[in-house]
Parts: sequence; structure tokens; C-alpha cells
Amino acid sequence: MKTLVFVTSQFPYGTSESFIAAEFPFLAWSFDKIIVVAQNVKFEKTRNTSSNTAVYRYNPATSLPGFLFLPVLLFSNLKTISSMYNDEIVFRKNLTTKNRSNLLKKIIKAIQLKTYLNKVLKEEGINESVVFYSYWFKTGAHAISMLQYKNSIKISRAHGSDLYEEKTESGYLPLLKFSAQKLDAIFFTSKNGKRYFEEKVGFDSPGFLVSYLGVSNSGRDVACNVPTEYRDKYTIVSCSNLIPLKRIDLIINALSIINTEKEIEWKHFGDGILKNKLEALAERTLSKKVSWSFMGHYPNKELFKYYNTNHIDLFINASSTEGIPVSIMEAQSFGIPVIATDTGAVEELVVTGTGSLLPVDCTPSELARMIEYYVNLNEQEIEKIRENGIRNWNTNFNASSNYENFITQVSSILASVM
Repeated sequence: MKTLVFVTSQFPYGTSESFIAAEFPFLAWSFDKIIVVAQNVKFEKTRNTSSNTAVYRYNPATSLPGFLFLPVLLFSNLKTISSMYNDEIVFRKNLTTKNRSNLLKKIIKAIQLKTYLNKVLKEEGINESVVFYSYWFKTGAHAISMLQYKNSIKISRAHGSDLYEEKTESGYLPLLKFSAQKLDAIFFTSKNGKRYFEEKVGFDSPGFLVSYLGVSNSGRDVACNVPTEYRDKYTIVSCSNLIPLKRIDLIINALSIINTEKEIEWKHFGDGILKNKLEALAERTLSKKVSWSFMGHYPNKELFKYYNTNHIDLFINASSTEGIPVSIMEAQSFGIPVIATDTGAVEELVVTGTGSLLPVDCTPSELARMIEYYVNLNEQEIEKIRENGIRNWNTNFNASSNYENFITQVSSILASVM
């Protein structure tokens, strides 16, 4: 019996990690049993799993019983803790006192999760032929790195926030090298991420693999492809959480100085802590010639339905940092031209002929001029960009082919240890 232990941050709860929904059916078809361990105890279940799935909720915060058990846990794992800590100190050399403290906390968190995973597998009566899969290169990856099960493998994905240290407040992500040495494979969601990681840990490995995420799409509705001359407005969309690094204010400020005869309609999909502040900014700065709407959180199915039943002229991503944005994959799958800032692995998505890249430090004026460029393209030029976008999605970011290839690679690694 082949079992998958899948460690997530929230899935199938809450609204984040919505892109796992495209991958999960492929996992469900490929394993006899799936055990999802979600590090979330707050939100309601919002995504479907499958009949062969058992879901466990793990609280990453130390509970009172966990706190009381902590001395026993630390004493029984003292040798492991000391080894991991000292190896990291040698590898990183000049860690600050704060980062050393953070390192120790991360080691303890990983051991706590490892202990929990062992407990779950004991309850399930499983002791071999397991694929341990952490969706993020964080605590889940560190925890499974320490597990030892017969005829089993340990793998993790690595995206952006769990990989690029510059994205973190402290500028430090602990245990990168430790997990790299212990895992059977790391699947990077971009070539850029793989290169970055190899430079960071100082070595490469046959187990370092690139595996793009993907989105599913049955194709755009031809009825939505209405020629520009027959439409009243030029429609722009953006899609992200409303948080500082997404820089929705840059889009608003660009739209406030855009110079075009056409009426502009801008819709943003996504919610977050800056919603009220950004709505106030839009109200204050955008002219009557620019209509706008904050659409709130949209489940993927609803977002796809909107994209497929409304004509959209342009997609904008103005983030200061990114891994490889699924939102751009989604837009390209509908043939929507893209303007994006050249950060992380965005260059692997917005390739020649599918849109345009701007410097990360671009000004509102530079973004406004680029929007004007797309507004003024003729229908033949736009249609060519749409075709290129769909082709790029279908070739590189189609969920069906990407996740089938991922399963094939994982199965091959598992077969090598059986």
C-alpha cells in the first residue's frame, strides 16, 4: 500500500494555498491513502479532498500539554538538537544572537512536528512505503527530514517566501542546508529558485529538480473576445492579497496619471489588511474616467468563471518580490496580456510576446506609460499576444501535464528505494 503524508500550511482549510486544489486530484489518483497534516486550527474546511484522504489538524503553537511535555521532548532529542544547531552555526558562521535564537526555536518546532507525524502514522498503522511531502520548504520540510521509514522517501517543494531570504524580515531562513542534505528531492517551482538555492547552500544535487506549478483551464470563451472598437471600456485586472509587498498602491497611482481617451475599468481580486487604505487611495486619486472595484476574495472556480465570461484587456502584477505567481499563470491561460515587475522568477512566466516586464523599482509614471502602450495596440497585435500567452501556459504551466510529470518523478524516486 502506497501512502502519501502531505504536510500543508492550511489546505484544505481557509483561503490560502488555493493553488493546491489543482494538484490534489493527481495526488488522490496516485496513492492508495493520503494523510494531510494541515498546520491550521482556526479556519473552516473550504476545499474538497478525496475518499482516500484522512485530514489531521496540527497546531503549530505549543499547547499547555505540549509545553509540559517539552522538557521530556528536549531531553530525548538533545543529541539531535545539538548536532543541528552546531552544524548550522558552522555553515552560517556569523549568525546574530536573534537569528541563533530563531534557529533554536525552528529546530524545536521541527522536532515537535516530527513527533506528531510519528504519532499519526502509528495511529494509522503505517510503518513503510510512505512518500513524505512538505508543500513548503519550512517546518514541514525540516520535520520530515528527520523521519526514518522503510521503503520511504522525503520530498518538498520550494516556492518563494520559503526560499528567498531577502523576503524575510530577519533575512535568514534556518536549516536550508540540513534539509537539503536529508531530503530525497526538492522540487523548485522555478529555475530561478533552484539557482538561488544552489548558491545559498553551496552545492547542487541530482535531487534538486524544477517542477512548475500549473493551472487548469478548458479554454477561453470566444464570445468574450470582442474587438476593442465595439467595447466602451478598457478592462484591467489584478489579483493578489492586499498586503504591502503586492504594491497595489503603485497600480492606483499609475492609473491616476494615465493619459488615454478610452475609459478604464480596473478590478482587483483579493482581500487583505490594506483594503480600506487602498480603497481610500483609489477614491481620493482616481478620476471619473477610471472606474474601479475591489472584488474581495474569489475562489478559483469563481475567478476562472469571471475570466471566461468577461473580456479582459490587461493583467498587472506590481509586486516588489515574488516566487513564480500562479495569478499570472491563470491570466495567461485565458490569453490575457500581462505587465509585471521583473522579480523572482516572473521572467520565466512573462516571456517574449506574452507581455512586458518592468524594473522592480519602476515608478507610477513608468507603469502608466506601459499601460498606455497596451491600450493603443491594434487588435491584430493584441490577438498575437493572447495566442502567445495561451501557448506559453499550455507548454509550461498546464496543470495536467505538470502534475502528471511531478507524479512520475516522485514514483521514480520511490521505486529507487523499494
